[in-house]
Amino acid sequence: MATVLVCGAINWDTTCFVHHLPVPGEEVLCDSVSEVSGGTGANTAVAAARILGTGTVGLLGALGRDRTARRQIAILHSEGVDTGTVVQLRNHSSGHAYILVDRSGQNVIASDLGANMALGVRHVSAPKLSALLRECRCAVLTDPPLQIARALLSAAVTHRIPVLWDPGVLVGHGWDTLAPLTSNVDSLILNEAEAEQLFGLSDPAKILRNIGLKGAPAFMILKQGERGSLLLDPFSGVVTHIPPLPLTKLGLSLASTVGCGDVFLGTYSAYLSLGWERSDALIRASASAGLNATKPETRGGPTRLELESALRQAKPFGFANTLHAGATL
Repeated sequence: MATVLVCGAINWDTTCFVHHLPVPGEEVLCDSVSEVSGGTGANTAVAAARILGTGTVGLLGALGRDRTARRQIAILHSEGVDTGTVVQLRNHSSGHAYILVDRSGQNVIASDLGANMALGVRHVSAPKLSALLRECRCAVLTDPPLQIARALLSAAVTHRIPVLWDPGVLVGHGWDTLAPLTSNVDSLILNEAEAEQLFGLSDPAKILRNIGLKGAPAFMILKQGERGSLLLDPFSGVVTHIPPLPLTKLGLSLASTVGCGDVFLGTYSAYLSLGWERSDALIRASASAGLNATKPETRGGPTRLELESALRQAKPFGFANTLHAGATL
């Protein structure tokens, strides 16, 4: 039985590496093109499995009945992810993402979600959800359809399982729609653009003042890219800075930020499921995301041994020796 259950998108990613990201109406040439397995849910599951080991991470998602689906499942098996709850839907193509990455590692992404958006509660009965969650120690939602998010959150409450929710494109529904669900969430995870879209602001102090305690998640995590991330506690008003891995000091360079948020989330869920303190889990999530950014692949993430080795190398540079926290309310 899986220790971590991840629910989210499974895509095939076409990534074009360009000198710079185009402005509207501009055509740019690709330096190189890669096609690899991706998707927020699948990437998160792989990152967690690389920390926890084979058979410890289950993936709930949808694919079409096509060649891409067969390739996806084979790759996920090779990574040790349990795909027993990946459904294959007729009359739907498997999801595909189209990504541009510039030489600084920044990116833009357009996704054709395909079968991902057709996943419904009918595909996962209540008894099946209960069976999935019975031995689970952590559940992760990475922008599944809203009805699936509702069902999983409700089931997780019944089984008293912490849920990490990265709503992604679902922020477009607005806070009034998501707020009734977030009181059942352990960690609501957003990047700065998503926070701006959801709340109309990205300043953490203002978010805490405006969110209110009714319906607030236990914690919020605000991802800030190369500046690291922030852990927000709506109930105490404390904001804790989680630093980024010091790549330059480690002799590493940025290749691509695509998939780093998924690796962050997968690593965070893995260490929480192991019973680690939240701050220690987030430090390791930050380090994993940093290591992933040094590789051009969409899907990455270190093994547990690779991660702990990087942490030892970063320690002399002050990484994670001190977390900076301060009350904002």
